[in-house]
Amino acid sequence: MLSLNCRVARRRRFLELVSRPVLLFAGGERPRGSPFQTYPYRADNNFLLFFDRPEPGSAALFDPDEKTVTLFLPDRTVETATWSGELISFDAVREREGVDAVLAVEKMPQTLSDLLRGRQVLSLAVGDPNATRLASSISGQSLVYDDPARIGPQELVDALATLRLRKEPEDIAEIRAAAQVTREAHLAVLESVRPGVTERELAARMEEIYLKNGCANAYGTILSVRGEILHNPNHEGVLQRGDLLLVDSGAEVPSGYGADVTRTWPVSGTFQGEARAIYEIVLAAQKRAISLVRPGARFSDVHFGAAHILAEGLASTGLLKGDPASLVKRGAQNLFSPHGIGHLLGLETHDLRTFGDRILYASGRKRSEEFGTNMLRMDLDLDTGMVLTIEPGLYFVPAILRRPEFREKFRDAVDFELAERYLSVNGGRGFGGIRIEDNVVVIPGGCEILTPGIPKEISEIERGIGLAGEAMRAAR
Repeated sequence: MLSLNCRVARRRRFLELVSRPVLLFAGGERPRGSPFQTYPYRADNNFLLFFDRPEPGSAALFDPDEKTVTLFLPDRTVETATWSGELISFDAVREREGVDAVLAVEKMPQTLSDLLRGRQVLSLAVGDPNATRLASSISGQSLVYDDPARIGPQELVDALATLRLRKEPEDIAEIRAAAQVTREAHLAVLESVRPGVTERELAARMEEIYLKNGCANAYGTILSVRGEILHNPNHEGVLQRGDLLLVDSGAEVPSGYGADVTRTWPVSGTFQGEARAIYEIVLAAQKRAISLVRPGARFSDVHFGAAHILAEGLASTGLLKGDPASLVKRGAQNLFSPHGIGHLLGLETHDLRTFGDRILYASGRKRSEEFGTNMLRMDLDLDTGMVLTIEPGLYFVPAILRRPEFREKFRDAVDFELAERYLSVNGGRGFGGIRIEDNVVVIPGGCEILTPGIPKEISEIERGIGLAGEAMRAAR
């Protein structure tokens, strides 16, 4: 949990960054099937930036002229207390949050009229469509949550991005806490990997660890032997010898900060043949990328540093043909690695993504139109306090490697006959994919890994996985 001093100081800085009053919404509970059945509630990221444990339906007015912050909360009623439990009083919330006033959100339209005195108020779209409609109505702006150009006025977006881009020590401490729980969950799953186990069992084990520690999933857990599907939401598979299990999952602590970690493990307990070779390439690329992260480094240079290692490795296996530098220039490695090296991490797993490329790409830089490179999620010059994921991967995706236009364009650069063999291994199930992901914070002179202790060296994985891990623990 962020301290009161941190939250108060952050609100004060925000008041200095905006020139007009700002009304932010936490968002409310959203129905799932019926009004009495709702999705799990989570406040909007930008609201979590300033407040601890925001209540559904709350809002906040930031007034830079008066230097005040007014929090609006649902009224305390007998009915609410009966069904959901008694909430702490407005006075107690005011003291806990260090705001100037706490008022009933039900009376917000009239209260705002009195507080604003005819001044225009800025607002921001949130994931809850009802809250966004209210924000649009009060501000007079046409706000759209899933359109970065219309999520909010430029002045407001810039101010929030300024506060969120570089993490403060307390923010980083929250990510460390999330990483610690994530480590526990990954280790629990690693020890349970063996042929015959279902993906659903392992996903449930991970969820158990998060819940036990008072955390939520930072995003939908990706846990599948079909790791070539980059954001695979399904847990329908049964682990078999020869499979590689890709696990991409992170815990989110109550403050809203989360971790984002990927590991890939051999179901048989050992990396063999092509799996070992491809894993070693991805691990070398990740280590190279991490070594390039430092203040002043351009993020696309980190990406292409890893891309060169991937191209060299793929050439050594025969999957790519030619000079690695020329292959990267053509984008040939993207057929096996169709995404960027990573992204910002914070209150969003892909932090600041809702604000779009105007924030995530430095002035004068544009997103590439080249397949694969167009998935580079940002291109900023790195600075101290930025938290990033570093997650290279290699995948054997039938839809890519069998695409006629790619086969024509890269017929001299890719051995598609050899690639076809990778698509057909494991009794026709295919090779799958390998990704290795850690979270790092930029510090003076380099970076620090925030997600240590989750095995990624081959020897560490083989000692800890499944039946081997059980035997070692029994021997101790």
